[in-house]
Amino acid sequence: MEEIEEEILTFYYNGYQKFESFQILQSALTSKGHSLIEFYNEFLIDIYILLDNPESKFIAIDWDNTISADQTFFIELIKQLQKSDYTPFVCTLRAPNTENIEEILSILEDANIAIYLTDGNPKREYMKDLGVDVHLWIDDFYPGICRETSSLLTRNHIK
Repeated sequence: MEEIEEEILTFYYNGYQKFESFQILQSALTSKGHSLIEFYNEFLIDIYILLDNPESKFIAIDWDNTISADQTFFIELIKQLQKSDYTPFVCTLRAPNTENIEEILSILEDANIAIYLTDGNPKREYMKDLGVDVHLWIDDFYPGICRETSSLLTRNHIK
């Protein structure tokens, strides 16, 4: 049987690092061998971790090229976040159809998390319209979260 080599992902985070959520994430990254960088370099980054509302317990995790890039890692991260009273959920730009939901549920069936499909609409605005303020965004494509002039990007040192 041929052994499959797992890809090491690079995560970017430059927010307030004393949050429990960040400590959980950093521990998970270290145990998996993924790397974390604190200096913005769009050519090195696979996944962004953007701090939004420090008071919130909601953590939005993208599906495509994020959870799907290392399903085992993200399933474990979701469990750890849930144990610490955070509410992780999937937030994707995908269309809200049965096929997309079934694909995500087939992987995350035991995770017991909500799935939001924004149909291409900016994720941050979509979630705010639902009354959900997000603590952390974990996503490979920050333009899918907010507009390029957003204070969210400035606060996370992305220009």
